[in-house]
Amino acid sequence: MKLILSALVLGATLTSAGAQQLHIGTSADYPPWESVDASGQIIGFDRDVGDELCKRMETSCEWQNQAYDGLLPGLQVGKFDLVMSGVSINEERAQRVDFSAAYADAPNAIVVVAGHDAAVSKSAQELVEKLSSSPIGVQSGTTHEQVIRAHFPEADIRVYDRPDQIADDLLAGRIDAGLMERSAWEPLVKERGEGKLVYAGPLLTGTDFPEFGKGQGIALKKGNAELQSKVNEAITSMLKDGTIAAISQKWFAYDISKK
Repeated sequence: MKLILSALVLGATLTSAGAQQLHIGTSADYPPWESVDASGQIIGFDRDVGDELCKRMETSCEWQNQAYDGLLPGLQVGKFDLVMSGVSINEERAQRVDFSAAYADAPNAIVVVAGHDAAVSKSAQELVEKLSSSPIGVQSGTTHEQVIRAHFPEADIRVYDRPDQIADDLLAGRIDAGLMERSAWEPLVKERGEGKLVYAGPLLTGTDFPEFGKGQGIALKKGNAELQSKVNEAITSMLKDGTIAAISQKWFAYDISKK
């Protein structure tokens, strides 16, 4: 993970007098939400949504790439004005930062090696029972880590920096299962799994495990009501006119916009 924190000495750039530029933090290792292309540019669903958001707010934006588990701490100390990185809105995070209205609601999935008995699970509870004491991989600082710690207390939790590392360890037999968003799994299952990796049980949401929260939102430093209001206004207009749905179709081939 590359750390790009240019112009941080400027601190938060939105004031009551108006904004010249917003600094947006993201962890560009989670395609199709965000990743880095061959030219070093951050691309993905969040990038397109964020760029359109800034356009509607009539401000310029600078994107900064940061390891996922450093995003919210960075926001809290003023390194970023906003964080957009598929961040799920939940109670634990809401104690530390403020959130915009949800702009997306992406399902999650557990993946196992083909032939594992958890693959035929019919419910979230059955997944818990079959994987209760297994080694399970998650990305550091995510709601997926929170879910495993809360609901799979006997599991051997393995924490990774990147999604591809979870897939690699699954294929190598070092873990029995991994939990990530469905969208993060799709290219890994297709390109690396080669029929060896399969989805286990149903897709999972906040209904199954409350730690998944109420959808994905933009995180803001606590107390910036003016910025929060402007962000919400832009999100509402983008949901209403179908812009986020169209961007979702571009990157996911299905609609994850918040309904």
